[in-house]
Amino acid sequence: MTTLTKTGLFLALAFTSLHAEVDMTKPLPQIQLSGDKGGYYSGKDWNSDMLKGKTSMLMYVDPDEKNRGEIFKPTIENFEKDLDFNKFQIIVIINLKATWKPNALIKKMMKSKVDTYPKRRYILDTDSVLVKQWNLADDAYNTLIIDSTGKVIYQHEGDWSESEMHTLNSLVRKEVQ
Repeated sequence: MTTLTKTGLFLALAFTSLHAEVDMTKPLPQIQLSGDKGGYYSGKDWNSDMLKGKTSMLMYVDPDEKNRGEIFKPTIENFEKDLDFNKFQIIVIINLKATWKPNALIKKMMKSKVDTYPKRRYILDTDSVLVKQWNLADDAYNTLIIDSTGKVIYQHEGDWSESEMHTLNSLVRKEVQ
C-alpha cells in the first residue's frame, strides 16, 4: 500500500469515528446511569426504559458545546407550551466527561435550569456511557428524536440550519398527535 493510500484510509477512518451515528433500525440498547456513572440531576438512578411510551426529544450535550442549543430555545419553549407531556418528554443529558470544567461547577450552573424548566428531565452521564453504548458523538451537541417504542427516528449532531429546525419541529408535532 502506498503512503498516499494509507493516509487516505487513515483519514477516512478518523472522519468516520468522529461522525458517530445511532443505529436507527431498532430501539436503543437499554442503559442505566447510577452511582458514579451518573443519573438524574436529583441523584436518583436513570434508566433508558423511561424513553418508551412517549415521544422523546433527547439532547446529549458536552457542556462546552451548550451554546449550539441556543437555536432550540424558542422551539423547545413552544413544545413546553403546546404539547401534551403525557405523550412527549424533553431529556437533557450532560456528558460530564467531555469537559474540563469541574462537575461541581456544572451541577451548580444546572440548578437554575432545573428550577426554570421543570418539564425537562436533566440527567448526568459522568463517564460518556451514551457515547460508548449508543454511538453518539463525543465532545458534541447531539439531538435525538425517539419514538414511543424507543427507536431513534431523527438524529443530528453539530450546528443547525433553519430547514433542519423546521424538520425537527414538524417531526415532533406529527409524532405527538
